[in-house]
Amino acid sequence: MRPVVLAGVSVFTSPADHLPSLFTGMSYLTQPLRRATVALTCRLSTQAWHCPPGPPCPPSVAWGYEGWRGMAGHSKWANIRHTKALKDDQKQRVIMKCIQMIKIAVKEGGSADPKLNSKLARVIEHARSQNMPASSITSTLKQTQKSQDNAKSMILEYKAPGGLLLLVEVLTDNVVRTRSSIQSVIKKTSIQEVKGGGIHHLFNEKGVVIAGKDKTTQLEEALELAIEVGAEEVEEEKGGEKGQFVFTCSPEAFLEVKKGVEEQGYSVSYANIDYLPQTPLSLDNEDLERVSAVLEKLDNVEDVMRIHVNL
Repeated sequence: MRPVVLAGVSVFTSPADHLPSLFTGMSYLTQPLRRATVALTCRLSTQAWHCPPGPPCPPSVAWGYEGWRGMAGHSKWANIRHTKALKDDQKQRVIMKCIQMIKIAVKEGGSADPKLNSKLARVIEHARSQNMPASSITSTLKQTQKSQDNAKSMILEYKAPGGLLLLVEVLTDNVVRTRSSIQSVIKKTSIQEVKGGGIHHLFNEKGVVIAGKDKTTQLEEALELAIEVGAEEVEEEKGGEKGQFVFTCSPEAFLEVKKGVEEQGYSVSYANIDYLPQTPLSLDNEDLERVSAVLEKLDNVEDVMRIHVNL
């Protein structure tokens, strides 16, 4: 998942003082964002908005990321999310969502055999990367074959002032209920659902494999491996341990790339099909924490399987 400035076009076009805060009214934020000035042109601006009486507001915060290539197909939000997933109190929730993803992959692919169902094969690889026990995967497949689940998967699209874009993958048997649950999380923000499409095409579906061999492994070696296994791009993981690399590829090549990386002695810490924004949005650390707080609450909604964001 990477951030957004539409290719060749400025993401932000309106004057800062005409734009409501993304987080207006969110009581759990530690510092009111109303004292921040949002720059909608990816440039610093001293124009203040919603500032109370007193000293001038600080320079604006530009809602735009360091850049797509710098994130190597793997965003800061993804890093935060994957780190949280490793904590003991998060593991059960991660496994439950993997179970739901397996169920829908079986339903949509028409088979519980990963050899005959490529989507299921990819989901199983993701479940394994999240340390889901093999016995749990097997039992889920057996139960899914017997069950008649009316749930369906879909992607809901959301946007917010400043260029924040969200693709929310859900698995639900009641879309009205799911939308209501999501709305309860975002009601105090300026995040709004975009019905009828308009955001999905700003993301590219890509296979993402994060793997490392040891801390001495150089990028040149990873580049040679990327060519060998059929990856489209490889870069060092930003913010991760030294020697960790992000391999990106087409969804069709995902399983082969993951297999090839593992065969060369690399340990895979993350493997999945992600929606990566065509151009990234940039946030400083303080604003990223605010956005992450909202994303984490969304991720806790029962019907939400995954969240793709342009960060």
